[in-house]
Order: sequence, then structure tokens, then C-alpha cells
Amino acid sequence: MNAVRVGNPGRSVFWLFLAMPFVIPSVAIAAGGGSMDASSMPSPRMSPADMAKHKYNDGVSALKTAKKYDDAAAGEAKAEKQEKLQQKARKQYEKARAMFADAVRGEPKMFEAWNYVGFTSRKLGEYDNALRAYDEALRLNPAYAEAIEYRGHAYLGLNRLEDAKAAYMSLFRDARPLADQLMGAMKQWVADRRSNAAGVAATDVESFASWVEERGVIASQTAFLGTSAGQPTPARWE
Repeated sequence: MNAVRVGNPGRSVFWLFLAMPFVIPSVAIAAGGGSMDASSMPSPRMSPADMAKHKYNDGVSALKTAKKYDDAAAGEAKAEKQEKLQQKARKQYEKARAMFADAVRGEPKMFEAWNYVGFTSRKLGEYDNALRAYDEALRLNPAYAEAIEYRGHAYLGLNRLEDAKAAYMSLFRDARPLADQLMGAMKQWVADRRSNAAGVAATDVESFASWVEERGVIASQTAFLGTSAGQPTPARWE
């Protein structure tokens, strides 16, 4: 299987993971996501675009299943059962990523599917692959706020704090409900790093914590701005 090349001739980006059997084998579904208009069963007469939609929908179904396993694992007290549920969730994320990878092969401009390639890659702990997918989604649709948010989560996973801040500020200006979601992840990052620095300097953790606290206060003082412009909180997954 050949690698998939995306981008313009002057800026080639290679999706090597799309050529690897394990990787091609959520996010969460956010505003602009969800099922696309395609039949539940593929037809030999389907165009490449329709087949891509079918693969996209298969990916959404796998994500729903993964979410159920994730939720069950979070509520499971026994470590052995929790691990089994997490393994099942991982398999579904792998399956979903395979479907979304197939979708972008058939329809390379489907930015929603690129976004979910990023989301599933992040859920599988592959942050660099996730960033590449989010970057491609945003190359195709620079205003796609969901990809900006999810890329912010990936930045946090890589401890790229300045990039995470920039993502938040973009969302704070243009998509306040999603900014709030990213803020929640930032607060969790601070709590996690205070417990386990994971190689991040304590001064960097506390500096970021101060920034998060400051921005949290500003967000609470201007919360009405997040809804007055007709921006409902989108249905989404963590």
C-alpha cells in the first residue's frame, strides 16, 4: 500500500501511518460531525465520494462503541475488568481510524474525516500523527473550530504549552463553548503534572497554572459572550 501525499506541491506532507497496517488500521463528535448522508450498506455502484461517506459513517459507529467502553472502564472499580474494557475501547479506536483513513483516501478533502483521524490517533497515544491529521483538516478548512480544539488537546499531550495557549485564544475569540472544553483539559493537565511532572519543569507547570487560572477568571466574567452570539455548546465526546 502506498503512502498518501497531501498538501500542495510546495509543501508535501506524507501520511506514513496511512500506509502502515496497524495504523490504518472520539473527539469526539462535535458540531459539524456526525453521520453523513450515505446508505448503511456499500453498493458496487457507489462513487468514490459516496464510498468515502460510507466509510466515514462506519468510523462514527466505531467511535460510539469505543465511547461506551471508555465510559464503562471509567466506572469499573476492578483493575482487571477496567483493563479489558480499555483494550476493547482501543480496538474500536483502531477500527474507527481505519475507517476514517479509508474515507480520506476516497475523498482527500473530507476535513471532518481528517479531524477524526487526528482524534483517534490521539486516543491511541500517537500525538504526532494526531497533529498531522489536525493540520490537514485545518489546511482544508482553516475555520474548523473542532480541529483547533482537538489539536489543542494534542498540544497538551506533547507539553507544547504555548501552542495550546494559542489554540485556546483562537477558540475564545471564535468558539467559546469549545474554548471552555479546552480550558477543562488545561486544568486537568495542571492537576496531572502537579502529581506527575512527566519531565516538565515545576516552574513551567506553575507558570501555565497561573495562566490557566487567569484565563479561567476572564472566561467566567465574560461567559455571556459565549452564548449571546448564537453559539450553543456542541454535542461532543471527550
